[in-house]
Amino acid sequence: MAQPAGQARPPLNLDDFTQALVRRKLLSNDKYVSGIEADTEVFRGSGRLATKAFSVDIG
Repeated sequence: MAQPAGQARPPLNLDDFTQALVRRKLLSNDKYVSGIEADTEVFRGSGRLATKAFSVDIG
């Protein structure tokens, strides 16, 4: 799931995301989310993640 260009605050609906994985048979339907994190993975060079706010709505 890629962030649209120029969008500073990308929304992510985890239900939509996990159901897409289930449909593609990349995730079993009996799994559940046990935690939520935000990070970056740098393959070359250096990187930085600047976070001003992080929130999660459950329900």
